[in-house]
Amino acid sequence: MNKKENIERINTKIASGFEKIENKLKETENITDLFEALFAEIEAEFQLPFVWLTMAETAKSAPVIEAVKSSKILKDRLNVIKPELFSEIFFSGLKPILVNNNLRPYYKLFPSNKKYFVKSMAMVPFKMNGEIIGSWNNGDAAQHRFSPDMDTSLLQKLARSLSGRLDELAGTRKRG
Repeated sequence: MNKKENIERINTKIASGFEKIENKLKETENITDLFEALFAEIEAEFQLPFVWLTMAETAKSAPVIEAVKSSKILKDRLNVIKPELFSEIFFSGLKPILVNNNLRPYYKLFPSNKKYFVKSMAMVPFKMNGEIIGSWNNGDAAQHRFSPDMDTSLLQKLARSLSGRLDELAGTRKRG
């Protein structure tokens, strides 16, 4: 197998993994299940050791924060921060941020009661009812796992699916 075929095979596998996660999200019945499924699927599909959630503390995010805190699986993997700090980090809007150097500015996203040894991160913002309310964050001890020059289109597509499903679930008032 030549290098081009190998890259195509890897890309196909990655895209298939994202599609599998999107399909799982469609099956969820409430906000708690949505994030539990997201975390479990990302960890399993991509062998990611660290996945957590950061939420901006706003009126719109309150039901999501409440649902996440109600989960034994998720409650220790949540950090709630001021909206101003969230906007400062995600100034580019819905574009995921990938870093593998100078991670210190992003430590503010980590849950205070969990310690992660990460050398690279992918932080993926999502929205609810048109407002960016949080990010799901992926970390790895391998520095090469996430790099700023990587394509983020599949992460963005999954974030759109997550946001759409979040709107659907919040609209039905099934919060947890």
